[in-house]
Amino acid sequence: MMRAAAVEMVGPMAFSEGMDLVPVSRRPIVLGEGTVREVIAAAVPVRQCRDDPSVARVSVVVVTYNNLVFTRMCLGTVLGNTDWGNFEVIVIDNASTDGTAEYLREVASRNAWVRVVINRENRGFAAANNQGLGLATGDVLVLLNNDTMVPPGWLGGLVGHLEDSAVGCVGAVTNRIGNEAEVEAEYRTYGEMLRFAAGRAEAHRGERFEIRTPCMFCLAMRRDVYERVGPIDERYEVGMLEDDDYAMRVRAAGLGVVCAEDVFVHHFGQASFGELFASGKYGELIERNRRRFEEKWGVAWRPYERRGKARYEEMVEGIRRAAESVVPPGLVVAVVSKGDEGLLELGDGRVGWHFPRRADGTYSGCYPGDGPEAVALLEASRSTGAGFLLLPATAMWWLERYAAFGEHLRGHYRVVLDEPGVCTIFDLRTLRPSE
Repeated sequence: MMRAAAVEMVGPMAFSEGMDLVPVSRRPIVLGEGTVREVIAAAVPVRQCRDDPSVARVSVVVVTYNNLVFTRMCLGTVLGNTDWGNFEVIVIDNASTDGTAEYLREVASRNAWVRVVINRENRGFAAANNQGLGLATGDVLVLLNNDTMVPPGWLGGLVGHLEDSAVGCVGAVTNRIGNEAEVEAEYRTYGEMLRFAAGRAEAHRGERFEIRTPCMFCLAMRRDVYERVGPIDERYEVGMLEDDDYAMRVRAAGLGVVCAEDVFVHHFGQASFGELFASGKYGELIERNRRRFEEKWGVAWRPYERRGKARYEEMVEGIRRAAESVVPPGLVVAVVSKGDEGLLELGDGRVGWHFPRRADGTYSGCYPGDGPEAVALLEASRSTGAGFLLLPATAMWWLERYAAFGEHLRGHYRVVLDEPGVCTIFDLRTLRPSE
């Protein structure tokens, strides 16, 4: 039933193999000028395929809100790289104002299996996805973020895992998501990404693992599962934690929640939340949604776990040695941790705190909204006992993104260790002599 069908493509590959996929900055995410020029100049994707009724029909739902460049990259690869012979694409636009709506109408006019709905207002992530799911005609339903790029074989890989009736939903692995679905991905260009995805598919054919939350940047389920579990909970305004909630509901229905090791999807990450980061509203939103989740399920929301990565584990071990070399036993170290408990293990007698953290000592679940907020959180930690601040190498971007925070640290506190690739440690116990 779910074998791949013949596909006839029209036109060249949407993007050059040398196109750079590495952002020049994040929060908000910005791509290089050369990449942006190529994406905007690329022809509107056109695809011809013969629907094969012998395979499952798949509906791919994509929600858009501005970020035209990312949407063009996403749809360019969905239409250019999907080698499944019976599928439709449903795009729900949440009142974009940057030319996205015009582009989507042109894509739909050239591709009969692309349907576009333009909302008059931003309905948020959950409501817009529910809108698309309500229009879907497929036996398999897929939610796909518009800041993704898919390689050949991605859709057939997901569908293959759903042949097991015990599986309720399946997600993909990716380069950037912050939980166990994130894998080490050493590539920079579009062509390198395609080769990486193909190699991974071959090396991990048919493999999957149970995952607490398969995030909705790419999530597939059978129609019978959707009809049993129901639509996404729209109380999780704008987005965030609605995927945690949905995974809980699928498991409550007695079905498995898994991640496909053999399906890799490139994810730029947080493209839609750039304005929230800039305005400082991201932290407020995730805190409200955390409360909703905990009230609904009666359990505390836990930060995501990560799979072991050789390079990351080497950094963690280096951090432990660094802390032991400069932090006296018995003192407290605030660690920019993103909830990773392993980063708080700093050797005998040393106490690691998450930074930022909630009053109960657990990770706050989000970053500060801006530099002044980061400074306030730092001073609050210092006033309650933190003697040092440790920034792992993976968090050094804080000093630039939160300019006021970086200036405050450098102006008030002494660096006692700076080891590239490992960490930087500031001594918070006394002000610099110049003060």
